[in-house]
Amino acid sequence: MFEYLNGVIKIKKPEYLAVDVNGVGYRVYITLKTYDQVQVGEKKELYIYNVIKEDAFKLVGFLQERERVLFEMLIGISGIGLSLALSIMSTFSIDNIREIVLTEDFKTLKRVPKLGEKKSKQIIIDLNNKIKTLNLMSMEDPSGDMLNNSIEEELYMALDSLGYSKKEIDSMISKDELNSYSTLEEAIKGVLKKIQLRG
Repeated sequence: MFEYLNGVIKIKKPEYLAVDVNGVGYRVYITLKTYDQVQVGEKKELYIYNVIKEDAFKLVGFLQERERVLFEMLIGISGIGLSLALSIMSTFSIDNIREIVLTEDFKTLKRVPKLGEKKSKQIIIDLNNKIKTLNLMSMEDPSGDMLNNSIEEELYMALDSLGYSKKEIDSMISKDELNSYSTLEEAIKGVLKKIQLRG
């Protein structure tokens, strides 16, 4: 599976890019927001989500890892497929989506084509739960704390995959402790050490 692609944009279309990586061209599906931010001829790194089905293998690319995280959240919702998830992320920024979820503004969300009221409400309910679990809120901070926010986000995801709730994670590590770590590896070692001491 592909984690990311680093190559030259050879073809640019609203629905996809052709990315040349060492002479091999990959078709990578994108959002309109990504389309606006890339140019033919420039080298870009794209975080990849692999869509594997019996009759298809598609690559979906994002300029930021946090965009891929949100995309994964969206397609994990019943009734939301690849095309609809890309439409949502083409219509709204991550900041917009966060605000929509927090204010439960399904009327704004259903502006997305083929997204009715029922699905809009379901997305808000599901994303609200996932945002709390994965601590997506920290991903939106545009300040100089982006490194620590990225560590925090990945730490929560790693511990969540092991079965720890956000409440349990919060009880194991404070914001100050988190800010003291310079890498995700350090943060994971620190938390695992605390878990071992707690027995």
